[in-house]
Amino acid sequence: MDVLIRNIDPMYIKEIDKKSEEITKKLGRKFSRNEYIKMLIQNDSELRLIKLKEDRYNQAVDNLVSTLSRQEQTLQNFINSNNRLFHLLATGTDINEGVEKL
Repeated sequence: MDVLIRNIDPMYIKEIDKKSEEITKKLGRKFSRNEYIKMLIQNDSELRLIKLKEDRYNQAVDNLVSTLSRQEQTLQNFINSNNRLFHLLATGTDINEGVEKL
């Protein structure tokens, strides 16, 4: 698709040409004003997509942390109930009865 841009301040065009020349020197091949402007447009679009992906990733990580925290608590409750059961089977007394008397 073609895009036509009018009434650009010549100062900005000179700056774009300067940056195109710098890239030309780095790449060792001609890098045109058109390529530079296309690169700017593409980068701008990609940055927005990257930001959206980062936001979704952060939300997924937060959900995962929350889920893991709940699972950790559930597992700890299971371990505590098993310890209580083993203590009851081994000694005949409930661990919680001793705690309640204190």
